[in-house]
Amino acid sequence: MEAAADHKPAMSVHNTTVVIIGAGPAGLATSVCLSKLSIANTILEKEHVACSLWKNRAYDRLRLHVAKQYCHLPFAPPHSSSLPTFMSKDQFVSYVDTYVSTFRIKPTFDRHVTSAAYDAGTGKWRVEAQAAGGRREVYVAEFLVVAAGENGVPFFPRVDGMEGFGGLTVHSSGYRNGSGFAGKDVLVVGCGNSGMEIGLDLCNHGARVSIVVRNPFHVVTRGMVYLGMRMMKYMKMEYVDSIVASVANLYYGDLSKYGIHRPSDGPFTYKSTAGKTPVIDVGTIDKIRAGQIQVVPGIKRVKGRNEVEFADGTTRRFDAIVFATGYRSSANSWLKDFRYIFNEEGMPKNRTPDHWKGENGIYCAGYSKMGINGISNDAEAISQDIMSQIMKNN
Repeated sequence: MEAAADHKPAMSVHNTTVVIIGAGPAGLATSVCLSKLSIANTILEKEHVACSLWKNRAYDRLRLHVAKQYCHLPFAPPHSSSLPTFMSKDQFVSYVDTYVSTFRIKPTFDRHVTSAAYDAGTGKWRVEAQAAGGRREVYVAEFLVVAAGENGVPFFPRVDGMEGFGGLTVHSSGYRNGSGFAGKDVLVVGCGNSGMEIGLDLCNHGARVSIVVRNPFHVVTRGMVYLGMRMMKYMKMEYVDSIVASVANLYYGDLSKYGIHRPSDGPFTYKSTAGKTPVIDVGTIDKIRAGQIQVVPGIKRVKGRNEVEFADGTTRRFDAIVFATGYRSSANSWLKDFRYIFNEEGMPKNRTPDHWKGENGIYCAGYSKMGINGISNDAEAISQDIMSQIMKNN
C-alpha cells in the first residue's frame, strides 16, 4: 500500500540582503535608510496594515507627548506648520501613511513570523513565516533587523482572584474611549501616561474613577518636556533635571498628600536609568485634587464578583477594571538566537547608545525607549553599519 500523501503547504524560499520584521515606524524608517543606500530589504508584518499599534491599539484621545520637531522620520520633509506642536494620533498616522507612499515602501503583510535563526554554516539568517491560508515561506538574508517593537503583546499582571471578577476587564490596547462607562465605578490599574490619560477620559465621560498608584513617578506638562529637550542641546542632563524638577514642583506643589510621590532622580535621569517615562499631565492631576479621581494603593486580591481588596486592607466595589499595564516584547517567542542581541525579557542586552547592534548580523530598531527620535537614530545607525559590513565583505 502506498504511503499517504503529505498535504503540508508548499514552502517558498526568498533571498534578500536584509529582512526587517515589523512595519511600524521603526521598520519603515530602517527600510527607507537601507533603500537610500541601494540595499535590498524585505519587511515582514503580521498585520494587514503598517503602523498597526497606532491604528488598531491606541485610544482615541491619544496625542504625542513630544513636540513634532522631535518626531521626524529619516528623509521625510519637515512637519507642516499647520500641524499643532503635539500631534494627535490621527495626525501622526497620516504622517506615517504619507511616509509609506512617498518612499514607496511595500511591506509584505499578513506574514506571521514563526522562527528566525542564524545558520553558522552559511552565515545567513533563516526566517520562517506563515502567510494566508497556512502557506509557509522562508526568507534567507545576510542581515536581520528586529523592528517588532517593545509593545509586542499586552501585559496583564497576575492578580489573586481575578478569574472570579464579574465585571468588565479590558487592556488599554482594547480601550477606545469612555463612552458606555457613565455612572460606573472603574478601576484603572497602571499610573503611566496611558493609565492617567484613560482615567481622565473615563472621568470626563461620567465614570467614577480610581487609579492604582504603587511606585513614585514624575508629573510634568508637555511644555516642561519640550523645554527640557531644548535645553539638553546646550546643558548637561543633571542641570536640565534640576530646572525641570523645580518648575514642576512650583507648578504642582506637594502631591504626596494625594498618594503621588516623586523619585529622587530627576525626570530625564530617571527615564535614562530606570526606563520610566514621566507622566505628561493633561488634566488628570486637577481631577485628583478635586476628588473626582481617587488614588488607591496596589491591589492585594479580588474578592467575589466585584470586590477589590487593596494593599492597605480597604475594599471597594468596581464595575470594570482597565489594565493600563503596558506591553511586553514578543521577539523571544520566535527569535531562536535571541541572545545575540536580547536578554531574557526580549529587550536589548547592550545599554543605549549601543543597544541597536548584536552579533552575526542582527540588529534591533525601536527599542531605545527614546520615541520617534530614537527610532530615527536607530534606523540611520543600522543602515550605515550594514553598508560598512557589505563593503568590507566585497
